[in-house]
Amino acid sequence: MSIKQNLHPDVWRTCNKVRAAIFRYGFCLWDYYLPLDPGRNSLISESQFVSVLVGPLKGAIGLSDEQIAQLADYFRVPDGRILYTQFCEVIHKSVPDFSKNPPIVTGLEWEDPFHVNSLSPSEERRVQIMLTKIATLVNMRRLVLRPYFQDYELISKNTGTVTLSHFARVLSYLGIVLSADDYHLLVKKFIKDSYTLNYVAFVGCIDQITRTLDKQMMLDIGGDVLSQFPGKAITAELPKLPRPEIGKVRTDVIFGTPTVFHPILSPPKRTMPGNEVIRRVQKYVLTNRVRTGEFFRGYDLLNCGRVTESQFRRCLDVLGVSGIQRLYLSPPEIDMLVNVYRDPNDPSRVCYLTFEDDIDQVFTTKELEKCPEYVVKGAPPEVTELPAQGATDWQEVSENMRNLCEETLDKVKQRVEKRRLMLKPRFSDYDRLRSGHVSRSQFRQVLLTMGILLSRHEMDSLESRYLDDLGFNYLWFLREAEPRQEEESCLSFQYNAMLEQKKIINAPKEPPEPTRKERDIVEILAKIKGKVVRERIRVLEFLRDFDRHNEECISREDFCRGLGVCRFDLTPVEVETVMDVFASPMRKEKVDYRRFSEAVEEAFTQACLERAPLIVPLQHLPSRDNDLNFLNFEERAIVNTGMQKLNKKLDRSLNISLLLYVLQEYDPCNVGSVSRDQFCKVLTTQGLAQMLSGRELETIEKCFAVERGMRAEVDYRAFCQALLLLQINKRRKIF
Repeated sequence: MSIKQNLHPDVWRTCNKVRAAIFRYGFCLWDYYLPLDPGRNSLISESQFVSVLVGPLKGAIGLSDEQIAQLADYFRVPDGRILYTQFCEVIHKSVPDFSKNPPIVTGLEWEDPFHVNSLSPSEERRVQIMLTKIATLVNMRRLVLRPYFQDYELISKNTGTVTLSHFARVLSYLGIVLSADDYHLLVKKFIKDSYTLNYVAFVGCIDQITRTLDKQMMLDIGGDVLSQFPGKAITAELPKLPRPEIGKVRTDVIFGTPTVFHPILSPPKRTMPGNEVIRRVQKYVLTNRVRTGEFFRGYDLLNCGRVTESQFRRCLDVLGVSGIQRLYLSPPEIDMLVNVYRDPNDPSRVCYLTFEDDIDQVFTTKELEKCPEYVVKGAPPEVTELPAQGATDWQEVSENMRNLCEETLDKVKQRVEKRRLMLKPRFSDYDRLRSGHVSRSQFRQVLLTMGILLSRHEMDSLESRYLDDLGFNYLWFLREAEPRQEEESCLSFQYNAMLEQKKIINAPKEPPEPTRKERDIVEILAKIKGKVVRERIRVLEFLRDFDRHNEECISREDFCRGLGVCRFDLTPVEVETVMDVFASPMRKEKVDYRRFSEAVEEAFTQACLERAPLIVPLQHLPSRDNDLNFLNFEERAIVNTGMQKLNKKLDRSLNISLLLYVLQEYDPCNVGSVSRDQFCKVLTTQGLAQMLSGRELETIEKCFAVERGMRAEVDYRAFCQALLLLQINKRRKIF
C-alpha cells in the first residue's frame, strides 16, 4: 500500500495496464530485464528499459510513448539510469496470493446421490414435462426402473451411475422412445463426471413425480393421466394452440420488449418517438449503404465498444454525409439516442456497439456463423415502408379522404391516358436538385398547364397523401397516376425464347441405367489396380487423413472425397459398388478403407509373405482393354492371320527395331501412340501394308487402339512387342 500511495496517479494507472497484460498473457518482466543487467546492479540504461516495452512487449501491453516516458521518468535515478528492479517489484509483487484463501466449493455437492445439474428455466420446464410423461408411461405399464440399472452396477461396481450408452439401451428396451434433442437434454440434467449418468437421481425424480400425481389424484384407475398429459408420445414439445398474434408482433427496437397486439381488438397505436428515430436511421443506412461501425471505431482505440458522449454526437453528425440525402436529427432526438445507449456502468460513455447492432439489423443478422442454415430475410416492412418525415400517416386519415384520393387518382390516370400526356418532364423542370420533390404551388401549376382541372378538395386529398417536409413527392405520384403500358417487343420475345431454350438444355437429366461392368467389383478393382500400377499411387496415404480417431473406417462422403483425389475416374455407380462391398460390418454407414487399401495393394505384393517365404509374388500387369479394342472370336482369328503375315516379312528383309524407330519419328511427344493414318503410312513405306487385306489392317488397328484425347490412336509399342513375341515363339519351336 505504501508503493501505491507514493506513485503518481498516471504512473499507477500505467502499472495497472501492464499488470492486466501480464494477467492475460502470463509473461514475466524479470525474464526480459535480467539479461540486460549482467552485473546484477539493478540498473540499466533508459534505451534498454524502453526497448523491452517498445520491442517484444509492444503488442501485448500496448503502451503509448507518453506512458513509457512517464514510467522512465518515475523510475530514473540521479545518474540517468533506470531502476528496473523496483519497477518489476511494483508489477509482480502486488498480485494477491489466492493459495492462502480457503476453498469456496468443497466437493460435497457431488457426494449427494440425488445431485442433478442446474439448467435454464426453459430447459427445466421441458425436462419436467418430459419426466412427467415418462413417469406416466412407467406407472401405466407397471414398470420398476431400478433393477434394470442395478444389473449394470453389479458388474461395473459403480456407485449409482451408468454409462450413457447403457442408459440409452435401457430406455430403448423399456419402450421409452425419445427424440435426439430430448435425450441430450435428459443427459445434460443427470450427467455426472462428464461420461456417466446418475440413474439414482433419475429414478428418484420419476418416483417423486409418480407420488405427486397419485397424491393429487391426477391418475385414473389404469395409471394414465386424466387430462393434461396423454402419455403416448414422449416429447417435450408444448401443445400447439391457436396463436392469433403470430405475424402481428411489433418489437421495440430500443428496449427489446415485444408488444403483442391484434388490429381487430385494438386500433394501432402511434409509434414511439424513439422507435421512429431508430427506424429512420435504419432506412437511411439501408438506402445509402452506410456502414455505421466505421464512423465509431476510429475513436475506440481499445476496442471496448464504448465512446464518450461528445464523440458519439460527432459520429452521428458525420454519419449523415450523403449530399442532398443528409439525415437530419434534431437535438432532442440526439439526446434521446444518447440516453438510450448510455453505459450503465459509466454514465459519461455511450455503448456505440449496441447502437451499431440495432442499426445493422436491416442488413443481416449477427453471429450467422453459429447458424449456417439460417436464411437471412430482407429489411422489415416497418423500415422499407416507413413514410417520409413530415408525411401524413395514411392509416389515420379518414375513410372519406382515402376514397376521394383514389377517385382523384383514377381521374388523373384517365386524363393522362386519353390525351397521351407526359407529366415527368414538366415536374423535372422545377426539380433542379433532382430530389424527387416540388413545392405545392409548382404541383398545382403543372396540373393546370397540362389541362388537368381538379377541385380544391381533390387537390387537398392528393397533397395530404404525397406531401412531406421536402415538398410534394411527384415521383411517387407519377408511379401511381401514369398508366403502365407493358408491350412485349420483338427483342424481348427473342430473349424469352432463348431463355426457355437454355432452360431446356440445362435442365437436370435423368442418370443413365447402370451397366453390368459398373456393378462388377472384379472389373472395378482391375481398373483401380491398373491406375495404381501405372501411376504408382499409394491409396492409403489419401484415405488415412480422413480417419482422425484411428477407427480404420471413414464415412462414405470422406471415402468419395478420397477417391476423387486419387483420380480413379470412377462413375457414381462404381463408387457405390465399392462402398457397398467394403462397408464396415458393424457400421454400414462407414467404409473399411484399410481392407480396400489392402485389396488394391495386391497389385504390388501379397499379404502375409512372412508366413510363406517360398512364395514368389506376381506383379499385376495392367491392361488397356476398353470398348475401342474389344474383339470377338472372328476378329481375333483375323488379327492372328495378319500378324503371322507380318512376322514372315520381318524375318526375311525387315527388323522390328527399324520399324519401331520409324514409328517413333511420328511420335514427337513420346506418348506411345500414333494416329491411324500415320500407322498405315509407316506400314506402306516399309512394304508391310501390301501383305494385308483391308479387313486385316482395320482389325489390327482396332486391336491395338487406345483413346487419346477425343480420337482413337494405335499403340505402336504394344504392336512391336507382339511382333517380337511372335518371333521368339517361332525360334523356340525351331530349336
